[in-house]
Amino acid sequence: MIYSRRDWAGCHATKGMSNIAPGTRPTGALPRSSRNILGWQNRDAIEAGLTMCRRSTVLAMLFLALGIAAPLALEAAERYDVTPLPFLPFSDTGGEALSNNGAVAGGIVNSDGSVSLGEWHEGVLTNLGVPPGLPSHDFNRLRVFGINNSGTIVGTIHTPAGETPSRSFIYNRGGFTVLPLVDPTDLGGAAIGINSSGQVVGYDRISDRNEIGWLWANGAYSSLPVSGTTTVALGINSSGTIIGNRTLNFVRRLLTGQFCCAGERGYVVSQGAAQYLTGFVYAINDQGEAAGGSTSGGVALATVFRNGTATVILSLPSSAVGINSSGTAIGSYQPAGYNRQHIFIWSASSGALDLTPDGYRSAEAAAINNRGEVLGFGETMNGTSQYFLLAPAPNGVLAAKAVITSARAGAP
Repeated sequence: MIYSRRDWAGCHATKGMSNIAPGTRPTGALPRSSRNILGWQNRDAIEAGLTMCRRSTVLAMLFLALGIAAPLALEAAERYDVTPLPFLPFSDTGGEALSNNGAVAGGIVNSDGSVSLGEWHEGVLTNLGVPPGLPSHDFNRLRVFGINNSGTIVGTIHTPAGETPSRSFIYNRGGFTVLPLVDPTDLGGAAIGINSSGQVVGYDRISDRNEIGWLWANGAYSSLPVSGTTTVALGINSSGTIIGNRTLNFVRRLLTGQFCCAGERGYVVSQGAAQYLTGFVYAINDQGEAAGGSTSGGVALATVFRNGTATVILSLPSSAVGINSSGTAIGSYQPAGYNRQHIFIWSASSGALDLTPDGYRSAEAAAINNRGEVLGFGETMNGTSQYFLLAPAPNGVLAAKAVITSARAGAP
């Protein structure tokens, strides 16, 4: 299951990325295994290896002089095809999702101004309509947040007034199911993630300031064993492990010794037990690795969590919003000296690389699937807002570049 976390990622991004405030991340990439140089069998090979080392040193010095971070290995960067997608900008519809077979779900505009559910796959766009049985015709703003391998899509639909009132929905090929509110007095609901078994996680807004996370399975809601003034459930993997974020009120922070931890903190629920994390999370893969961020000095830094242990993967203002089964993470970061965001992709072998398409002044990541395809959104040089899909291709037009770690002249 692959899903987007732009709604919550934006929360932290605006606190530390762009020109708004905190959103950074420490230390570089996770360690990678060193090359075995004992295999050189003769003098010629040794001399060739030394020549390569000298060249690598020169290139590394050049990277530093240009103020950019060299990849951990000086090897050919993977290339990508860039395909524009026909979905409305996030600010208008909010939400998009990418499946492991390359299908993209999002909002498409109708002639009357309402927004329908749309699915794009291999160049074909299909209008899937809107959920029936809503409280009124004013519910005409649809947002997509998750899609599983079977093509089941989850999200929320609300009115032009804003995020509430709203209702969660599930689209399952045969049609829509609009979920009831957990409590009839709740202001609205949002279905966020879905796994291969059809289990859905999300939250209901119970007041102007508070939400409560839930699990929907077998036609019924279950509460989560998570403490907090506000809890949201954002993802669930194939084994049923749930991730999300929570906040604590002042009194609870004081009583639990977490007085300094005023922001969101992540959690993992596995087999009915909750584990609390030191940072926030937006996505989880089937190996149980979660992607999100950690805060240091008020700045968010992209982080991967494994068995509760946090490893910062980018030392610039950033957050990770997706991670696939190979452990490759994607997210958005603020390049040094820039006031706009770029996309990064990270793996343990290559570290963090910039994956912003040419012709875009800013871009944000939304999701990554197990094929390595990346769903993103950005603003072109002429000011147009655009979704796009980045697909690995040997002769693709886009090559991953080093992340920008030092200010450049004329940076936007």
